[in-house]
Amino acid sequence: MKKWIGINVWAISVVLLLSMGATGWAADQRLAIGTASTGGTWYPLGGGVANMINKYIKGYYAAAHPSGASLENIRAIAKKQDALSLSMPDTAFQAYNGLEAYAGKPVKELRGLMSTYPIDIQFFALAGGPIKTIADLKGKKVAVGAPGSGTEAMARYVLKVYGLTYDDIDEQFLSATETAEALKDGNIDAGIVTLGTPAPALIDLATQRDIVFLDIAPDIADKINKEFPAYFPTTIPAGTYKGQDKPHHTLSWMGIFIVHQDMTDQLAYDILKAVFDHKEELNQIHAQFKGITLENAVKGMPIPFHPGAEKFYKEKGLIQ
Repeated sequence: MKKWIGINVWAISVVLLLSMGATGWAADQRLAIGTASTGGTWYPLGGGVANMINKYIKGYYAAAHPSGASLENIRAIAKKQDALSLSMPDTAFQAYNGLEAYAGKPVKELRGLMSTYPIDIQFFALAGGPIKTIADLKGKKVAVGAPGSGTEAMARYVLKVYGLTYDDIDEQFLSATETAEALKDGNIDAGIVTLGTPAPALIDLATQRDIVFLDIAPDIADKINKEFPAYFPTTIPAGTYKGQDKPHHTLSWMGIFIVHQDMTDQLAYDILKAVFDHKEELNQIHAQFKGITLENAVKGMPIPFHPGAEKFYKEKGLIQ
């Protein structure tokens, strides 16, 4: 009886393995996609891209997973634990060039696949007051974002360009929602946020208070972009917010998909083709994903593109 059971278990195992091979399960190479927390937009974005890989690229099975975001994702790419991951552009720039937390240990194996949707930095204050420009923030109580956040890093960078540091302002570490509430209540003089446009927090603020947006002059934005390509000039059209009667000149950044330099050129190319041939599938997941376009895909990329991505974008006429 024991011999019969052993033979049948072996036979069943062979049948299962053969059937798995016939359906492609055994042959599929697994691709992990690093995102961020499940409460943000990066996790569903990674899941959407994973679904596209699974549907349109033969021989691969992709799955997105939550993570600690940029720092963790870059480490996972360097170790080849993830095939592709999302990162903030400034963190990827620092990693590739061995700056800040990566001083003396650059991650030169990082390559860019695509940029996603724009996030705008916006400086604003109550209308009719003494603050008309970013330079007027000197001596004022200014919300600069949560401590250590992407908003705070970008705010410090722009303030420095205007000759201001935290020694020149009374910095308040507040989230975007807290910033809007604090300005409504008169607890701060000005706010700095980085949000997708139009931002619900600013829509609500502009309906309750008259606000003025403080421009980053286009020539200064161009200078910043040359020094730090993760940030690029953008213009928010007049009328985006109540009372905004002229275009608002500022800067944007985009979350980026990064890969290891050892990813095959064909796979990098095929991922981009799958995404942009079936882009409407991403649009249905989240409204912000409509900002992922071919034109935006090559903006604000602070590290070299993967050769497979270069081939794809050259064919589309987006890069030389």
